[in-house]
Amino acid sequence: MNGFPLLSVYVVDFLGSSLMIVLSLTAFHYVNHLRKLEPRNVLWNYLFWLCLMLVTFALSRSLGHILKYIFIFMDIKHLWHHLAPFSGGWNTMTFVAVSALTFYYSNVRKVMAQVREDAKQIASANARLKEAHAALRQLNLSLEHRVEKRTRELKRSEQKFRRLFEGSKDVIFFCNAEGEITDINDSGVHLLGFKSKNEVLNTSLKEFFDDEEDWEVFFRNLLAHGDISEFEARLRRSDGSLLYLMLTATALKDSKSNMVSFEGIAKDITHFKEVTDTLIRSEKMASVGQLAAGVAHEINTPLGIILGYAQLMEEDFEDDEEVLDTLKTIEKQAKICRKVVADLLKFSRQSIERILAPIDIRQSIEEVISVMDHSLSMDQIYVELDMAKDLPPAFGDKEKIRQVFVNLINNAAQAIGKDGKIFIGADFDRENDMIEIYLGDSGPGISQDVMKKIFDPFFTTKGVGKGTGLGLSVSFGIIKDHGGHIDVQSPPKDQKLLEKGVNTVFYIYLPPMKDEESGQSES
Repeated sequence: MNGFPLLSVYVVDFLGSSLMIVLSLTAFHYVNHLRKLEPRNVLWNYLFWLCLMLVTFALSRSLGHILKYIFIFMDIKHLWHHLAPFSGGWNTMTFVAVSALTFYYSNVRKVMAQVREDAKQIASANARLKEAHAALRQLNLSLEHRVEKRTRELKRSEQKFRRLFEGSKDVIFFCNAEGEITDINDSGVHLLGFKSKNEVLNTSLKEFFDDEEDWEVFFRNLLAHGDISEFEARLRRSDGSLLYLMLTATALKDSKSNMVSFEGIAKDITHFKEVTDTLIRSEKMASVGQLAAGVAHEINTPLGIILGYAQLMEEDFEDDEEVLDTLKTIEKQAKICRKVVADLLKFSRQSIERILAPIDIRQSIEEVISVMDHSLSMDQIYVELDMAKDLPPAFGDKEKIRQVFVNLINNAAQAIGKDGKIFIGADFDRENDMIEIYLGDSGPGISQDVMKKIFDPFFTTKGVGKGTGLGLSVSFGIIKDHGGHIDVQSPPKDQKLLEKGVNTVFYIYLPPMKDEESGQSES
């Protein structure tokens, strides 16, 4: 019982040991709670392990002290002597662990400071990245808007081009470097005489040129200058008929200035060409007509005197055969000259009086055929008629209209020669309010150069003595005087006539008689 005077020390030590256990467990409890809230927090983890070591130390030291006092009071000190080394060793180990943990935490703090610095830089970089991302996203949205806007503009532009391409009445075409058509609008397809675009695609544009020299000039200029403007050319449709186009084209070239393709527009000027030629012809014929009238009147008087004296002298020299033959020759040649003069006066339309009356076109043609049928049959030339029964009458000079029919039938017969057909038809075009008469033949046809001059006065392809070259000129003037017009096609544009073997066709257009003209007659 020697230890009893130290009882107060033991009691304080005992209570202190107990309190150490309570406080260390309390600290551990709170740190553990904080660690659960933030498992990745380095400070809470450090304090967790520190408190755990302190709890271990408190339990080791406090329980050692408590057991020590228990053993003293129970007078079994020798047991404490055996446990004391273990208790001291355990206490030492827990202090070493706490020291090591504190040292580790110090290093961890440096690492954490570096990590925080790196984290700040990463956060800054991340912020910049977010700004860049936001800017990129804004740019992307703007780009999408721009692309969408540009796409809409391109679509509108394409629609405009497509409407222009498909709706244009002019020919719009695209060709490759070899001149093969790669695309063409519907107007071009129909103008060339085809029904579908596929019939035209991959066909060389050269094949449609009637004159190969025109193609050479067109293509050569396109290669040399890169474009060609308002080039007039004569083209041939799929049915063989001709048309006139004014071509404007532009070449597309690569970086080496080699032509890779060309595109162009062609305007149909066939009607303009025909009207222009008709106007020029009319002006020319009007001038020549005035000249012919003057010449005919000047020649007619001396010619009449020559013919009269020759006939009088024939009576005086009836017994002199040689002189009589000479006078007969003079009379014959004078009559030929008088016929030429008569033709000139007819051409000038001043030689005979006009007798105006209703004209039955069908009857007039049949009357002319009945007169000429015998001579035509002798040459195995046959006439095929196709005339409407309800033709309205024309108004004018019946004899002059019959003269036109005679001239055209004679020309057709001379073109055929022997063994052929003449096709005559008549109908009423209600849309244009015109009587349409056609006269075609199976002859060899007329060249383009001849067709340009066919209505010119004194122009003829016949041999010497076989024609004066005034027949078609006179016919042209007569039809014009009657308010109509005359046209020629070789070959004809009408497919039905081509199938019948017609190579040349003349069209006569006459206005029908008006109500105010009915019953009128003028001499």
